[in-house]
Amino acid sequence: MLDPDTDQSALAAIAAEARNGTWRLDFGGRLEAAYLDDHRARSVAFFRNSSLFIFLLYLLLSSGIYMLMPAEELGRWLGLYGWVGVIIATASLLTRFRYFDRWFELYVGAGSFAAVALSVAVTGVVLNPVAGQLTQVAIMYAIVIIYGVVGLRFKHSLYAGWAGGLAGTVLAWAMDGAVNWELLHRTFTGSSLLGMFIAYYAERRDRELFLQAHLLRDAQERTEEYASRLDRLSRHDALTGLANRRHFDEEVQQEWRRATRQQTPLAILMIDIDHFKHYNDTLGHVNGDNCLRKVASIIAAHTRRPGELAVRYGGEEFLLMFPDTGREAACLQAERLLEALHLARLPHAPGLAREHVTVSVGVAAVVPGTTMLAPGELICAADDALYEAKHAGRDTWRYAAGIDERPGENRLAPSQDLRNSA
Repeated sequence: MLDPDTDQSALAAIAAEARNGTWRLDFGGRLEAAYLDDHRARSVAFFRNSSLFIFLLYLLLSSGIYMLMPAEELGRWLGLYGWVGVIIATASLLTRFRYFDRWFELYVGAGSFAAVALSVAVTGVVLNPVAGQLTQVAIMYAIVIIYGVVGLRFKHSLYAGWAGGLAGTVLAWAMDGAVNWELLHRTFTGSSLLGMFIAYYAERRDRELFLQAHLLRDAQERTEEYASRLDRLSRHDALTGLANRRHFDEEVQQEWRRATRQQTPLAILMIDIDHFKHYNDTLGHVNGDNCLRKVASIIAAHTRRPGELAVRYGGEEFLLMFPDTGREAACLQAERLLEALHLARLPHAPGLAREHVTVSVGVAAVVPGTTMLAPGELICAADDALYEAKHAGRDTWRYAAGIDERPGENRLAPSQDLRNSA
């Protein structure tokens, strides 16, 4: 697969080049590397499946030559052309081992070169006219296989075909053979030119299809990425990165149903930044946004377990949801949140008795189905507790009254150490 960092303008230029009819068979860069990997994988698989057919054609052609070959020439012919079968069998065997896939072009290209060279050399040592014509047919067989079947790219098949023909001619002369140039041109030269034409346009078409498939896949991936990004944006607050109301509404319904089934508690912490309007009016909205982001980061640090959620509920209001969390643990979370804000020492706007940014927290926890039938009731209870905390002087927290507790236990001071009871 192509590297996702591939420049889109480069892809567009290549697509335009393919449509304009360029003769070049090279994308260049990462796209060319991706094509070569893809082409190699497909070629190995194709040759693995077609090698038996190639070998059967070789045996059929060889049996015809064998029947017409004079006894005195049989040994010389078999000594050369028999190696073509060995080459086909060896290449087929190598494709069975994926370790050798990286060298597919090398061993198939070398084998094709050798097969053409041996096929051409045979024509110089077989003197029988009828058998000699069949050996010329063997050249055409080798050329067709190389250019159209084994899966070599145009460049490699071109080298193997023409270099193999030259080597075969030299080999025939070295064995004092007589080369029939007229027949050789009709078979080797004619079939090579035809094979080149077919191989070139086959690779060109293959490259166009690869490019189109990649552009389509790239467009699909980008569409999915945009859809995922839009989904994230629709579920998260753009300023703070926390979950937004829509995401929270979905998650709280899900956690409420799960807590109802399992009869486990669910806790909500409503959080409000103290005197934030004064902060905004004094320092401006840009600084106000920076303050919201810093507070949101501190709040988000308190969500660690699956299902826990930090939410920007609106304006300077935030919310924390804790599944499987009862009253004592929820109050401890509120205490820890206040301490985290104190340690952060975020400067508040001048003009207040407070030097640093603080928050007020309302806490509510319930086992769904006991005293509450809907998550909205739990949120309202936490909001009421937040109001009580702000009424108590801010920079504190309060637990919602009337939720599985006695009235006298609803006003826990923020300085009370709950760690031993959580």
